[in-house]
Amino acid sequence: MDSKINLDTLTTTSRARVYLLWAVLTGIGFTATHYYQVPAINLLWLVISVIGLGYMYKVMPLGVSQMKRIFLAWLVPIIIGLLFSVIAVRTQILPELVGYLGGFWLLVMAVGYLWNGLSDNSGLWYYVAAVVNLVAAVAIYSSDQLLVIQYLVAAIVSVWSMLMLWVFYSDL
Repeated sequence: MDSKINLDTLTTTSRARVYLLWAVLTGIGFTATHYYQVPAINLLWLVISVIGLGYMYKVMPLGVSQMKRIFLAWLVPIIIGLLFSVIAVRTQILPELVGYLGGFWLLVMAVGYLWNGLSDNSGLWYYVAAVVNLVAAVAIYSSDQLLVIQYLVAAIVSVWSMLMLWVFYSDL
């Protein structure tokens, strides 16, 4: 891994733009969820997911098997996460999940980062992001104080994770 950051690629590569887009989208989504904890927030997350995944689909060369695996590393966890979130909020099937959705989404993202790291040639920072997301999720599940601000914690962790990848992987 090259320790020198190429400033020219921080906005010019598709990879860099994907990281920046997800940093903005997750920051907006989790912050909005903190302030507006209503069932309709799932619609916002659906829109966010469609924008982020749609952009990834548009710019990633999915004919390349590695790129297809990376895309699936996010598509599958996000769809499963959305389904569980909607089921938890709209039905009585998973009522205990409702109070922990911020932590749950950190777990979903940890899976995405781990899977992405396994699919990408240089996975170190994906593994770091996976561990940070996992630790934050466990902290939320373990602390009543963090539970109250779980969506703000998720916003900070998700934005940090994407910006860290943006800085270290934009030129790949």
